[in-house]
Amino acid sequence: MFTSPPARALAALALLGSLSLTACDSTEPDDGAGEEELITQVTLTLTPQGGGSAVTIAASDPDGDGAGLTFSPSTLTLTPGTTYDGSIELRDTINGEDITEEVEEESEEHLFRYTLTPASAGTVTITDTESDYTSDDENGGDFAVGLSFQVVTAAGASGTGTMNAVLYHFDEGPKTSSAATSDEIDVDIAFPVTFAGAARASR
Repeated sequence: MFTSPPARALAALALLGSLSLTACDSTEPDDGAGEEELITQVTLTLTPQGGGSAVTIAASDPDGDGAGLTFSPSTLTLTPGTTYDGSIELRDTINGEDITEEVEEESEEHLFRYTLTPASAGTVTITDTESDYTSDDENGGDFAVGLSFQVVTAAGASGTGTMNAVLYHFDEGPKTSSAATSDEIDVDIAFPVTFAGAARASR
């Protein structure tokens, strides 16, 4: 599992286990059923609304052995008073596979949640739903997924913090709302963030 404890300082990196995403198709024969997909890289991309260059940060465990996690660049730099359109990508760089596609296909079983710390630094809102990726809304509703989201940084945001990304997996029971949680967590990463630059003027 690709997890990190909450970061208390910008340079706080932890030794982490590799992330695995369980294949959810229980209808397959038992010749590989339950096999786990390896995720060695998780990337956030944030594009400012109204123009400007996108910013990215990738958390990587290149060999997937859980020996350590690195961030590239070392911090995600966000401008105060800015609204960003965000996306997340999951990859198995060892086997050259895009695991994001599996989350899309099984969107009714997955839900990302994002949190900026400190809370005063801004808000994160999920902007997609299951029907953006699949029509099989078998869990009773068209709920959020979190492969795309919006980040609004506060005009007064400054210093350093984190953007935490958690991926809940709903295998034992259905995802019953856009705010549901699960005991099964596939991803839990605290990406280091620096708030820098002048706040953008309100439009």
